[in-house]
Amino acid sequence: MELYIGYLAGFLGTICWIPQTWKAWATRDTSGLSLAANFLFLLTVTLWLVYGLLVTDWPLIIANGCATLIVLSIVAAKLKYK
Repeated sequence: MELYIGYLAGFLGTICWIPQTWKAWATRDTSGLSLAANFLFLLTVTLWLVYGLLVTDWPLIIANGCATLIVLSIVAAKLKYK
């Protein structure tokens, strides 16, 4: 049961960033986004990914691997469309 909760939490925590990423790239408007906050969150999910790899926890690996890519895309949009 714990594994299913981990996968569900990872899925929901990851997909919540997709609308923001889509909007940033579609509108090229990132004025409402904080580069510092998104960079810190990128660092956070990257560290969770590393931790998941170290302890071989697949919900952490999958969720934070996807979140790292999504938030990296937000940071890239913010840097590109200042």
